[in-house]
Amino acid sequence: MLTTKSRRQRSSVIIDLPTENQVYIVVYSEDGTINLIPKIKDPFEGKEKAEYYEKDQWQALSCKRKEIVF
Repeated sequence: MLTTKSRRQRSSVIIDLPTENQVYIVVYSEDGTINLIPKIKDPFEGKEKAEYYEKDQWQALSCKRKEIVF
């Protein structure tokens, strides 16, 4: 887990992040919270098209009105 402390510099509050050459996504919440989420590498980058595809298991089901019949 990444932890850090805040410090005052003139009239500002500074938070230093450890240098890990990490890119962060900044998310501002309505309550004033600022979240720094580490950006991860795209797990699908460099993979073949449809490599993670799973066959649809629901094709054999028929729908009558709002119910699914097995």
